[in-house]
Amino acid sequence: MIVLDSALAARLLTDPDTRRILAAFQGNGRVIADAARALNLPLETVRYRVRRAVQAGVLVAAGRRARRGRTQTVYRLPLPVFVPGLQVPGGPDTLLHPDEDAFLAQVRRVRAALLAGGGWGLRVTAGTPDLVAELARPEQRGATMDALRVLQAPAVVDVSSTLTLSAEDAKALQAELLDVYARYAARQRPGAAHLLGLTLYPA
Repeated sequence: MIVLDSALAARLLTDPDTRRILAAFQGNGRVIADAARALNLPLETVRYRVRRAVQAGVLVAAGRRARRGRTQTVYRLPLPVFVPGLQVPGGPDTLLHPDEDAFLAQVRRVRAALLAGGGWGLRVTAGTPDLVAELARPEQRGATMDALRVLQAPAVVDVSSTLTLSAEDAKALQAELLDVYARYAARQRPGAAHLLGLTLYPA
């Protein structure tokens, strides 16, 4: 693991656009031109971000590659990287959700698209200690989760609720959520992008 105790490294790694560019340099690395083509970005945009990332120690030179009569530097993103929390702009909240604004904006767009058509809306039901708010159809009488499982329903889970759990049950739920995430994260295949946010905190 590489520890980068610098404000510049923290700024780069908490910026969603920069992280997307850096991701192109995982594994064996790439030359800048190949990364720009893969990302469909201007060469100068990628070159600027790479220069800053090298300055911060986020990217490292991993060799040279000959091409069309000249050599180009191969840059690699060494993972994992650790940035101490005190360096992260915005403090602990930014550390946990570095691109929360962008994530929430996309969640709002997805919800708006669902609510605009297909008969989906907000269903509020009794819960302890809070009410449960879910995406649902008006004709639903049973559990919303079951209605969402049918093939024709969108691949959406949008549930907000407070659970009363013992410390042991809370840790068991945490472990199950992390296991499910790890299992599906390992399945990365061609398809539509899906946003996933897992949040579990003591109230």
